[in-house]
Amino acid sequence: MSAEQVEGLTVRYGRRTPLLERLLEAISVVLAGRPGARLAGLLPVPVSRTTILRLLMRLPDPSTRTPRVLGIDEFALKRGHVYGRLRDR
Repeated sequence: MSAEQVEGLTVRYGRRTPLLERLLEAISVVLAGRPGARLAGLLPVPVSRTTILRLLMRLPDPSTRTPRVLGIDEFALKRGHVYGRLRDR
């Protein structure tokens, strides 16, 4: 038995629609873990906290830019001690 895949609506061997997957990913970014699973259960899309965390870990890391200028106000040669300041606050 074979079923047609509707582009954007279904995914082959998928248990969730792409729209529901994106919704759960958004919940995982904002709440993660147990709070995310609790909110999903209220929607009602019951998922476990590990599912929410798995969806979060599967997302790519956000891109960051390398800073052009790095400022240092204080410096220490020995950890825990402030030996110098470059400018007063």
